[in-house]
Amino acid sequence: MRLARTLSVYVLREVLLYTALALVVVGMVLISRNLLRNLDEVIAAGASASDVLRVLACLVSVLATYAIPLAFLFGVMLAMRRLAADVEITAMRSCGVGLPGLLLPVAFAGLAISGATAYLTLEVEHRAQRELRMHLQSMAVAGRVIQPGEFRRVGERVLFVKRRGADDSLEGIVIADRSDPKRPLLIFAEDGNLDWDPDAEVLRLRLRRGDIHIEPTSPPAADAKPGESTNRYQRIAFTGFDYALEADEVLGVSLSAYRPREMSGSQLRTVIARARAGDPLAELRRHDPVYYQLQLQRRLALPVAPLLFALVGVPLGARRSRGGRSFGILLCGLLAGAYYALLSLGQALATAGMLPAVPAAWLANATFGLAAGGLLLQQRRFGASE
Repeated sequence: MRLARTLSVYVLREVLLYTALALVVVGMVLISRNLLRNLDEVIAAGASASDVLRVLACLVSVLATYAIPLAFLFGVMLAMRRLAADVEITAMRSCGVGLPGLLLPVAFAGLAISGATAYLTLEVEHRAQRELRMHLQSMAVAGRVIQPGEFRRVGERVLFVKRRGADDSLEGIVIADRSDPKRPLLIFAEDGNLDWDPDAEVLRLRLRRGDIHIEPTSPPAADAKPGESTNRYQRIAFTGFDYALEADEVLGVSLSAYRPREMSGSQLRTVIARARAGDPLAELRRHDPVYYQLQLQRRLALPVAPLLFALVGVPLGARRSRGGRSFGILLCGLLAGAYYALLSLGQALATAGMLPAVPAAWLANATFGLAAGGLLLQQRRFGASE
């Protein structure tokens, strides 16, 4: 019993070591790829170091749901191939340690990682997705509105900024507002700042030291006495003035509706129930309820992947073969590609109406579960390893 426990700790340490190394590599690849995808938008908005760090933090939270199971698959396969190539599995067999003794510590680690993945998919991912979109949109709005030295039309408004300061302050601000034909405005300000209000989804220009000029829409009547007409030119000086711009006007699209990936589990269930009751979901970005069903089922299915990877990786990786280490890396890539290809295939079949959302989301897990059952049956005895 003491020997089995010692070997279990040893095997578990090997798997977790390779998992940690794989997580660093996989995480760097996924983060750099997704960060580069948004880099143009970040640069165009004049992002600061803090902006980049916020985007990076959101990306880490989102991508961890995929990186951790994938890294665990690599950890299991590489550890098993290393043990097999160094004949350590044969030595364990000679000590009476069978396949269950090798599988149980890895399956235990798979359960723990499945729990961590479940927490990420159910509690963290949708919040990070929402925060990432809102932060990128705030930077995009700011970048599209403020281009120093250029006139920028936003709906019925024209904005001009003479220059941008080193601290992102704005100088020489002019706003021509014709959004209300009965009350056209000209606003001049010496300086100000641009702030994004994510709750109201408006861009606020916080202007300082300026004037508001209210223009008359028509000349006063000929018989009007001085001070009698309300339709007259007015000038109002201010030391501080907040001017709001709707994000919809700046970007040309509505930002209010959440995407399925940004909804919590309870929100997804509410939308699905509404769709079953005949609600057209007109205010949402996606009107087809299958997208919400797929997203809910994906969050339930993905946490099962690490446990399946353990059940597939141990019997498959424990086989002895020439070039064990290099072949293990290739096999890891094939298994990972197969799992996520099946995930994508299931989603494509569901959105095309060829397969219901529930079996489509669980297609990859079902395939790997069948493969794990076949491999374990084939190697019920540890001596079946090659």
